[in-house]
Amino acid sequence: MILLKHFLLYFFILLVTPAIVMATPANQELSAEIGLDGVVRAGHWTSVTLRMPQSLAEPTTRYVAVESQDPDGQWLRSPLVRPALIDETHWAARLLVKIGSRDSIIRAVVLDTMEPDADASHLAKVVTSKSIQIPQLLESSQEVVMLLGALDNATRATRLATREDGSRMLVVSPAQSSASIPLSHVFGPSGLTFDGIDKAIICGNAIRRGITKDRLLELDAWIRQGGDLLLVAGMSLPDAVSTSPSIESWLPGKFSRLVPLRRAAALETYARSSRPLARRAIEELQIPVFEDSPELQGVIEASVGGTENDPPLVVRRAYGFGRITWVGLDLDTKTFESWSGTDSLVLKLLDIQGDGVSDGRAGEAKRGGLDLAGQLRLAVDNYINVSVIPFELIALIGMLYVAALYPLDWWIARRSERFRWITWLTLPLIVLTFTGITWSTTQQFKSGEWQIHTAGIFDIDEATQTCRSTSFAGIWAPKNGRFNLSVNSAQNTGRKDSRSVVSWFAASGRNIGGPDALTPHPSLAGAAYEYGPSAGKLQNISIAAASSQLFEANSTCRLPIASINSTLSRTGQGTLRGTITNQLQVTLKDCVLMHAGWLYDIGTLKPGDTFDLEEGKGPRSLGAFLTKKRAVKDRNVSARWNSDDRNIARILEVAGMHRATGGSEYTGLQPGRIGHIDMTHLLVLDRIILTGKGPRATKWLPQETTESERKQFKDAGDTTLWRIVLELRD
Repeated sequence: MILLKHFLLYFFILLVTPAIVMATPANQELSAEIGLDGVVRAGHWTSVTLRMPQSLAEPTTRYVAVESQDPDGQWLRSPLVRPALIDETHWAARLLVKIGSRDSIIRAVVLDTMEPDADASHLAKVVTSKSIQIPQLLESSQEVVMLLGALDNATRATRLATREDGSRMLVVSPAQSSASIPLSHVFGPSGLTFDGIDKAIICGNAIRRGITKDRLLELDAWIRQGGDLLLVAGMSLPDAVSTSPSIESWLPGKFSRLVPLRRAAALETYARSSRPLARRAIEELQIPVFEDSPELQGVIEASVGGTENDPPLVVRRAYGFGRITWVGLDLDTKTFESWSGTDSLVLKLLDIQGDGVSDGRAGEAKRGGLDLAGQLRLAVDNYINVSVIPFELIALIGMLYVAALYPLDWWIARRSERFRWITWLTLPLIVLTFTGITWSTTQQFKSGEWQIHTAGIFDIDEATQTCRSTSFAGIWAPKNGRFNLSVNSAQNTGRKDSRSVVSWFAASGRNIGGPDALTPHPSLAGAAYEYGPSAGKLQNISIAAASSQLFEANSTCRLPIASINSTLSRTGQGTLRGTITNQLQVTLKDCVLMHAGWLYDIGTLKPGDTFDLEEGKGPRSLGAFLTKKRAVKDRNVSARWNSDDRNIARILEVAGMHRATGGSEYTGLQPGRIGHIDMTHLLVLDRIILTGKGPRATKWLPQETTESERKQFKDAGDTTLWRIVLELRD
């Protein structure tokens, strides 16, 4: 009996040991940190930090990559990155990944190759890999506030903005551990690190305790490319500036000294608080004063005494294409934790009051339905001589086929009792006939050529001479095949420091093929593909016959010379006067100037043309222009937004000034993936926006992998909106 027990124990150990070995593979030493403390927003770029021992990082031919799934379930490998030594024995690398589906996982891969920059990098030998679960995957429509600091009121404030459908902004507070590892330059614009963030809050106390230089630089790039930052820094500002001098560029002026607050009536009014701050609390507070006050950059929304000559408390300013709101009080201290007005103050500073609606079509969009990005995607997905087969025609062919298979074939067999075998002839004949009908029908609705249809918006900030390009492309394939796709500058504007990233352009929300879809969308061509040496090129993309795929590209650059020479200033009535001169080498059509709530018609601006506002028509309502308002009987009526409209120029026009139209109250749609192109916030921050239709700014370069000539791709058209942000002159 004892021998039997020993035998069974030995047999059990033999069975279990392999399972233990399999459960603890050698790649367990490869670890990963993803997102903001594990929080990832679907359909957006997020950072992944990989850490590994020296045994995996060496020899020098070792590289790392991250593989993720697109909305079709196809695996996409990132560019290869060489890890860096972070201590005596451990190496690390930080990469970007874009999550395509709600149930997706990512794979961290260690590879060995002598040619990481070659087009054949996908042939690199895999040393080890590790699947990584995403701890918390948010829907693509979820709005996110990133908090760097200990401001509990931010979470409470967002609850005040909870919509009727229960949705609200989510506040996340990421740790600082991974930020010391710089992001590889192969991933395009550095601001993409915070692509999944709608707004950010940074407290001066957090800066004082230490925010790495790399993170601050990435935040700076994110703001310049359209981000929205709330900088909370009062008495903490001197220490914050001394710790991180780079934040001085975020301030409305050059910091001078701290002075006592003395009175807070203006702040209490601004916060709409029914309860005043305690007198003792006010006496303990100090606020920053700037050397160049009152000539600060931006708009003073609140000051100590309520006038522009008093020390400012709240200043909003334009920063590139983004916005910075500075408040000269440390709201993360005990003084404001107990004040009932802090929550409403933070809510107003974040500018999320009444942002969007929750009923009707807007509510459906918020919960994952169609949005403006999805509408734009449908508009781009149109090609020459390619149309969707009408459902009615498909249904008719299907019904006739079913009728022929049984009633007709049975009737023929019954009429020929002596030749019942005839069904062996009629059945394949019916199948072949309807196969031919189906094939000939599909040929009537498709083109025999590879096609590319593009759209985009090109923005120039004249103050900093920086630019950003947001471009979209749809590829139509008449046959099964593979192709590469990259982007380049289409215009000789002398761009410098150009960085680009190309990725898939998914359907919106929970729609079929969207990142939040409840049911995975099966790919017609389920082969893996990869990035090239940089994120600006996709390689070996597979596509099925008579189908299309859509992509988006984001680029940033600097211009060496001014694009528009402007002398525009404000009159006593708040309107504009002065001239603009087109110094670009392109012609802009249907140009308009936007400032505050007004619009000025310009017309066509050829290279070298000068336009004087005194010679044009007087200003008219910007909101009326955007909503196509017209007089109907005794009142003005806006043209109802049509979500079935495929006019790309119109979609870009409205999305680019969405909040000026009334937002989702007008369109019934959330902006979605293209929300960052909305420049409404700049119109009240001493900025003027010149808008016009121009030639494509981003050149898409598709190429079949088996062919060398790009001319095989027929140009199905392009729509590009050019926007130049101008400063208001004194």
